[in-house]
Amino acid sequence: MEKRILLSTVYKRHKDDVYDYFEVNSSRTFFKFSLPRIESLGLRFIKQNIQEVEILEYPTWDEYVAKLKEKDWDVVGFSFYLNEIHEILEMTKFARKQGISEIWAGNYGALTTEIQNHFDRVFIGYSEDMIAKELGKKIPNGELIHPPLISYTAAHHGIKLNCQGYLFTNRGCNNRCDFCQTPTFCKKPTKIPLHSIDNVLKYYQRLGITEVIILDESFGCSKNHAEEVVNLLDKYGFYWFPMVRADYLRKRLDDWSKKGLIGALTGIESINQKILDSMGKKETVEEIVSVVKRMKQLNKFTVGYYMIGFEDETVNSILKDLKEVAKLRLDITQLCVITPLPCTPQWEKTEKKYGIFDKDWHHYNCKHLVWNHPHITPEEMRNILKKGFHITYPRRRIIETSYGFMSRYIQNRGLFDGTKYAIKHFIHANTFNYFPMQMRMLPNLCYNGISESEVSSKKTIPKYDVQPPVITH
Repeated sequence: MEKRILLSTVYKRHKDDVYDYFEVNSSRTFFKFSLPRIESLGLRFIKQNIQEVEILEYPTWDEYVAKLKEKDWDVVGFSFYLNEIHEILEMTKFARKQGISEIWAGNYGALTTEIQNHFDRVFIGYSEDMIAKELGKKIPNGELIHPPLISYTAAHHGIKLNCQGYLFTNRGCNNRCDFCQTPTFCKKPTKIPLHSIDNVLKYYQRLGITEVIILDESFGCSKNHAEEVVNLLDKYGFYWFPMVRADYLRKRLDDWSKKGLIGALTGIESINQKILDSMGKKETVEEIVSVVKRMKQLNKFTVGYYMIGFEDETVNSILKDLKEVAKLRLDITQLCVITPLPCTPQWEKTEKKYGIFDKDWHHYNCKHLVWNHPHITPEEMRNILKKGFHITYPRRRIIETSYGFMSRYIQNRGLFDGTKYAIKHFIHANTFNYFPMQMRMLPNLCYNGISESEVSSKKTIPKYDVQPPVITH
């Protein structure tokens, strides 16, 4: 008999207690954006490609308990991040009490060697092939099917502003930044097949989704492949935002702008060249600042990742630099406190030179100082972070960002059609039924059984018989 496998994320303490990307990068309590994490991107890939596995995404504790009692599971596995370890160990302990014979761990949190002995098996890296092997199967030709990944951006009180699809074109990264776990997690970058990307984009289009966020660790890691993806996005008329290095964005910005690019998420990291060099970043401060300024000139949406708390920095130097960052008028500035992560050169260097005093894994979310900084205390860092949010994200920014989106639509489509598009987009975002998508998957690289009338419905997700992907013995 096949193994009965359940894979779960961390549980949430309250029904509406979800990770919100914008909330953790702003101290505003009113008049702000929201980008909640309502699905597990990694587990969706596993479920799409291995039909036999069941997944549980951000359950409450009671939902988790009920799911464990639903079947006699042979395996319960957990996909988690570093700051979720404490809750995962609670879930693991309960699963053991229920007599689960085998407990698995995966995702970036599983890299933490100090907790690995709590699990019977630890998966390092993207694990579809390894899990399929556990079932005596394999992914056909090793080619992944990209699942639908659909979410939304909202304003205050949950009013949704847009409905977006997420896209991965590459897994892994060929850069070797000393603070990043990706080189250990995924040693060799791999491409998502173009035909798989093509099919999920068609699916998004049929559901009325017109905006795509590319969440590669670094879009353009495989340049020829990236350009093929850009051509597909252009072919289907998507607006899109990649996570991309500043130097590559600078080279491709003008051409991509003609093919639907309306924003980007890029690592600034620091405006101190000495710090960039020490991190192994290949860009210069001038290159990074120039491309951000060029993005603003072209009226593009900009998210910048900025790191604070390097060993030579002080309270005053950080606040001074953040004032310079604020002049870039980024739509969102993600401030990250330098946090050494397991299996990185930065972890080894920091532990040896300064010592890591805080092993409360909740604090490993890049918002706390967990090591003995030579010039800054943990309390001072908390104050810096609070001030930094206000410096880089003033109250007027959400108005500027909202106006920017509206003006982009008008710029691209004209006043009447741009306004019409924005209204239609807003209505679609607030009537789209997101949650049945929790267990929706693409048929095996085709769309058989979906009628045009079904996919054009704005209020419901089409109900069709999903055929599992072909997995050969």
